[in-house]
Amino acid sequence: MANPFPFVSGQVLTAAQMNGIGEYAAYTPTFTALTVGNGTLDWRFGRVQNFIHVEGKLLFGSTTSVSGNVLFTLPATARSAVNNMQIGVSRLTDAEVSTIFGLVIQASTTTAAIQAFAAGFTYLTNSAFSATDPFTWNVNDEIYVNCVYEAA
Repeated sequence: MANPFPFVSGQVLTAAQMNGIGEYAAYTPTFTALTVGNGTLDWRFGRVQNFIHVEGKLLFGSTTSVSGNVLFTLPATARSAVNNMQIGVSRLTDAEVSTIFGLVIQASTTTAAIQAFAAGFTYLTNSAFSATDPFTWNVNDEIYVNCVYEAA
């Protein structure tokens, strides 16, 4: 995505331009190992200089499915490919029965992975999830993400 604020040094900015900095825009990520089907996406991002803030929610429908390690596309290319660096948090909800927290980690300059915390060890670890882990995904389950990263 091109910088939505292509200002140049020495440019006089209008009040409208200044007010527009940090406004959010909807976007639709592309997923790996996740089929949205008839699920509902509510994703948006805001940009302030080179910092991108992403918020996203996926509400599962009857044809939404997870098949492995879920990745999503970032709305703008990241500055560097610091693989496996935590850039945010995730919340995985099993139709309001249980909630599992996790991480959003950078997978490349254009994608991030959604992972769950695993507590079967002395210390918490992060773990990719699948169709049945951390629970079997069904209608009305939810995935939330909240992350911040530096754009190129």
